[in-house]
Amino acid sequence: MKKKLYLIGVLILCIVTLSGCISSAEKKSDQLGLESSDRYELLIGLNDVGTGKQVMDTQEAIEIIKMKLLSHVSGVTITVSNGYYYVGAFIVDETTLNCVIYGADDESIAALVDEINSDMNVSVLVSKTPSQYRLITP
Repeated sequence: MKKKLYLIGVLILCIVTLSGCISSAEKKSDQLGLESSDRYELLIGLNDVGTGKQVMDTQEAIEIIKMKLLSHVSGVTITVSNGYYYVGAFIVDETTLNCVIYGADDESIAALVDEINSDMNVSVLVSKTPSQYRLITP
């Protein structure tokens, strides 16, 4: 009898604990009014694949890639950074454009990457993660 009461007590405690966790998580999301979407990040190295050297000025590349991006997606944030990697024992230093995109789909990203690869002869690393977001303006 004591075992049954103990098990019932533990079961009730688990149910109460779980229901409390779920409702507090929902309240946090509801306060911000977040939307769910995929977040894509494209890391576009500006070194030419054939020569291993950057052949285009960084600002010129940003303008070209910005227009290509906006022909496939509705918005993007672009930052410039430096990427480093090994080719054998040699360290390669490469200017990289980091492009963050919300609200796109796999088809538009694939078409965009194909266009960048073929027109500019550069490498593109694509990352996709599920995300919750909301643009908050005054």
